[in-house]
Amino acid sequence: MSTPSNGRQRLICRNPFEWFEIHPDGQVFACCPAWLKQPLGNLLSDDLANIWNGPSARALRQAVHDGSFRHCNLKRCPRLAGATEPVQPLASLPNDDLAAIFSAKQTVLPWGPRKLNLCYDRSCNLACASCRQGLFVPSKQERERAARLSERVQRELAPQARQLIISGTGDPFASDAYRRLLEEFVPCNYPQLESIHLHSNGLLWNAAAWQSLQAAQPFVRSAEISIDAASAATYAVNRGGDFERLLENLTFLASLPIAITLSFVVQQNNYREMVDFVSLAQGFGFAVYFSQLVNWGTFRKQEFRRRAVHLPQHPEHQSFCALLSEVARLKGVDIGNLQTLVNN
Repeated sequence: MSTPSNGRQRLICRNPFEWFEIHPDGQVFACCPAWLKQPLGNLLSDDLANIWNGPSARALRQAVHDGSFRHCNLKRCPRLAGATEPVQPLASLPNDDLAAIFSAKQTVLPWGPRKLNLCYDRSCNLACASCRQGLFVPSKQERERAARLSERVQRELAPQARQLIISGTGDPFASDAYRRLLEEFVPCNYPQLESIHLHSNGLLWNAAAWQSLQAAQPFVRSAEISIDAASAATYAVNRGGDFERLLENLTFLASLPIAITLSFVVQQNNYREMVDFVSLAQGFGFAVYFSQLVNWGTFRKQEFRRRAVHLPQHPEHQSFCALLSEVARLKGVDIGNLQTLVNN
């Protein structure tokens, strides 16, 4: 596997030195497992020290130090593809404790996880085909497991956390575990916390829901709203939600002092709406993020190939690439792991 580069400057990634992503079965990852599959350990069974500075974590950090990124999926990772945060040139690191770690090429860290990505509750008010095969309602056992993980987060991880991210696998307003964590948020339990990032479909995030998060509100600095459409018809197919209600909530969110990005997973039935989607986001003052369709086990191979317009063998791939090149030049647009298609 070749080393990612940015001109003559070697790139590094901060995630294995900061990121702690917790999944429903307790497994912990140093990045999105679609991009980096190797887990660090399990928060339901392992000591925190053995997860954070264990053999897997040290191996991942060594692969960043030596520039090989051998555990990463370079085709799927949008940050390596576009050399965007948390990927950056080594020379651009500020002169801080992380720079000292890279200078010494240390793999054992003197600090705990700084960025907590809570992905341990899949509860959601939607059943999007790109994510799941049906509406997910957690069992009693799954709710108890999520509660156990929340307890460990608050007891062991909160003191050194600088950022909370909730959530890439469910909705923070549909999950009992996440809503409780946010509604019962006690700032002094997070003495180093700088920000909270919420990832939602937006349908439950109205004024009343926001009011219920009073203690957490000052820390919510950014959010991603997953939409995947620019029209009510396409939204109904891809997300199964109420588009008018979504627009009402987006109007409310635009009034908040939060940096908001609208995201769009590209597929055959929506790529022609990319330009309209950018216009929709710009109308609210929001940024835009486009990404590849990933098969999370929800599609048969033939169905995925029919939808995955980013694949070179797709009959509409050339038309898609031409449109993508146009969209990539628009202001406030990040094309993530689609960047290589434009580069090529």
